[in-house]
Order: sequence, then structure tokens, then C-alpha cells
Amino acid sequence: MWQSTNTTKGANTGTAGSAHKEAGYYFNAAENTLRSRSMLEKALKNLMRRQERIMRHNSPSGYPSLDTSKPYTSTKSVNDALTDCIEIAEVAREINRTKEKIDEIDSVLQQLDPQDAELLRLWYIERESKEEIAAQVNYASRTSIYDLRNKAVAGFAVLYFGADAGALL
Repeated sequence: MWQSTNTTKGANTGTAGSAHKEAGYYFNAAENTLRSRSMLEKALKNLMRRQERIMRHNSPSGYPSLDTSKPYTSTKSVNDALTDCIEIAEVAREINRTKEKIDEIDSVLQQLDPQDAELLRLWYIERESKEEIAAQVNYASRTSIYDLRNKAVAGFAVLYFGADAGALL
């Protein structure tokens, strides 16, 4: 943790002040990333349902009979097919991006001390009450659970954002 070299009460100037602001940014960003994990799971399920619906409702229901009396295909049917293909591709891309983001968060959590990772999962992903978390990690005080959370979030931030978040430690 940094300390200001300015001894004036309440003054926080220079690089120490900017380091403190950056550390706060990374701490908040880490919390937001962890909070987003459970929403990403829900989004993934919704995207997969959407993909299934598109495939079910917009896929051909059989082979159309060939009409050799027409030397052309209607542009409407071609445009509709292309639109369906684009929509399927966009949903598939979003599914992959969502899976990658979930995997990225999970990978960082796996690099943490197991107790820190469990605390972050309970706090941000499963959104347990602070009392339930304290009971599960065998801490009697809510204050100490906040201290443990701060340490765990700082570790997550450094692993996730890299050297710039190092001021948190």
C-alpha cells in the first residue's frame, strides 16, 4: 500500500494521490467484473435459447420442390435467407464472446488462494448475505469479512488488470 510523503493533514498530492485514484478505479472495476459473472451466465442461457428459436423457426422445413418453369429465385427469399444467416452468425458470435468472458473471470478466480476465490464467488457471483458468508468462512465478525473481501478483490484486480492495479496490494 502506498503512503503520501506530504505530512499536511488531509493532503494527498503528487503521484501518491494519482496512485490512490487508480487503485480505486481498479478495485471498482474488479468488483464490477465479478458482479457481471452471474449476469453473463444468464445472458448465455438467453442467447442459447435465442439461437435455438432462430434455428427452429427460420430453418427450412424441407426441400422445396424445384420449379423449372421459373428461371430465377425471388429476391425476397434470398434476402430472408441471408438475414437469417446473419442473425444466426451474430448470436453465435455473442455466445462465444460471453463464454470467453466467463472463462476469463473463472480463470482468474482459479489463480487466487482457494479461500479468496470462494469468498468472491459467494459475495459477487452467488450474492449471499454477509452473515451467511461469515458463517461459511468461519468468521464471526462482519467487519473482518469486509477486510477479507478487500484483500481478495485486490488480488483479483492485480491478476485481471495487471501491473497498473498493483497499487492495491
